[in-house]
Amino acid sequence: MYVVLVVVFSPISYGVINLRVANVLIGLVPLLGWPAIIGQTLGVFIANQPAFGDPLGPIDLINVLPTFVFTWVIWRLRKKSVLLGLTVYAVALGVSVSYALSYAFNLPLFVEIPQVTAGIFLATTVLGYLFYRAVGRLGVLQRRYGT
Repeated sequence: MYVVLVVVFSPISYGVINLRVANVLIGLVPLLGWPAIIGQTLGVFIANQPAFGDPLGPIDLINVLPTFVFTWVIWRLRKKSVLLGLTVYAVALGVSVSYALSYAFNLPLFVEIPQVTAGIFLATTVLGYLFYRAVGRLGVLQRRYGT
């Protein structure tokens, strides 16, 4: 599902805009745990392949590791603050993706970090948190997974 959403919204999923609608799904991490962590990481690995339209090419695969680590951080922080976990993820990935863009396209890092992080923050923290709350309120996963 992650890969499909990245490809469908590819004009805004890659590059300096980096508004991955698919990152809304990260709101499921606090509810599903490891299946969502692995799914998010695998989705990023597949979506960051040049065959799917990633303009950075193989260098963007470096963001798979921070995705895994900071998705796990979201899950670890779920009992303290889901919003904090999502924010940590957005900032960490904002910096990581900005470094990749800066390196690949010789862009100024001090410009890239705020604008890339803003896109990731909007999709991950704002929309991901709203998705997390909506799914939690509906209780769909509670009935199915006992969360």
